[in-house]
Amino acid sequence: GKVHKPVLKERFKSFNSLFDEIHKTQSSWVVKDEQLQSELRVSISAVIIPAYRSFVARFAQTFDPGRQTEKYIKYQAEDIETYIDELFEGKPHQSIGKRRT
Repeated sequence: GKVHKPVLKERFKSFNSLFDEIHKTQSSWVVKDEQLQSELRVSISAVIIPAYRSFVARFAQTFDPGRQTEKYIKYQAEDIETYIDELFEGKPHQSIGKRRT
């Protein structure tokens, strides 16, 4: 059905905020077993990436191209994959929204 733009904006903002918070927390976690570390990343990616790609593909055209799209669609699926690949190494959190080029 028809999607209301304010609801969609709030969903994207909520995802961005929650992903930032989760990445901040879990990037400081350490999983020393490399196989387990890899399996965790693969499992998380297998759930998050397809759902995020589908959501963005379905609703991105709702926003006006340019500034509005960039404001609400903070991450591309490839960005999410990169950040997931950094989890569980115990590295200090970096501001993930500022590293994109």
